[in-house]
Amino acid sequence: MKLTPENLQKQWDSIKYKDGGFLQIDTMHPLEWYIGYQSISQKTLLLVSDTEIDIIESSKSMAVNRRRREVDNRWTLSFELLRDEQQDVFAILCCDVIEYSRAATSEKEALTLAISRYRQWGKLLELQRGGLMNENLQKGLLGELLFLEERINLREFALEAIQGWVGADGADQDFVYSDGWFEVKCIGASAIGVTISSLEQLDCSDAGELVIKRVDKTAPERSGAISLNDIVHRISSQLDGEALDLFCAKLYSYGYIDLQEYSEQKYYCSATQRYRVDDSFPRITRKMAAKQIASLRYELNLPSLAEWLKE
Repeated sequence: MKLTPENLQKQWDSIKYKDGGFLQIDTMHPLEWYIGYQSISQKTLLLVSDTEIDIIESSKSMAVNRRRREVDNRWTLSFELLRDEQQDVFAILCCDVIEYSRAATSEKEALTLAISRYRQWGKLLELQRGGLMNENLQKGLLGELLFLEERINLREFALEAIQGWVGADGADQDFVYSDGWFEVKCIGASAIGVTISSLEQLDCSDAGELVIKRVDKTAPERSGAISLNDIVHRISSQLDGEALDLFCAKLYSYGYIDLQEYSEQKYYCSATQRYRVDDSFPRITRKMAAKQIASLRYELNLPSLAEWLKE
């Protein structure tokens, strides 16, 4: 039976002693797993293994400790939550690490998978203290992935299409290709404005495009409904080798890992609008702003941009 965060939380709540007590969970797994409290009220996930465990780095969110037990010479690895505000996401993390390593055919393989998954979570929690992307971040990533899929379907080399997704690496624009740059914005179907979040976002000497994706929450049964995980899996199925590795790396840098929570909410993209951004396009650039202005956000009225709308 698949372990869920809700079931895990109930088992945690059943532990009466919160100053060192542990409870074994999930016996149908290559590794021995326990939950409990390493110290007063500090939730801890613990695994026990016959395989030697290397030193694993801790993070700002979790203290990770490994030791060898004198009583039987077996190894233990504990993950102790340090941030109280991450209590809810810690149960999700623990379930995900356990499920991610469940399919392993040996204890050694399961241990490798569990540690790898923890490290992914460590990076995610550094980016987002809440652990999960909020709705705006999910929709923003969904819009960029829909655009990336379009580029791949244009019969471009998939690797080149993914290499051009530079916004995932912190660039000012989301995508840069030989035919120009593209800034993708995800807004609701009825929205008439779009926010430009920095002076640099549309500030490029070469011609580019502002791409508007009209995306809203929808019922799961609607034709064309898609979740964040759906689009990730759809793109991943078209990739292999270096292209797939790079795609995964860019998703991680965005703050995404494959979690069931990203399959639950479905979205529907009702329209795409593309605006030509050239020297005549109404925008605020770094050169136009006084040097005393460190940053600036502004909103564009889309109905007023009709002359820049591409067919």
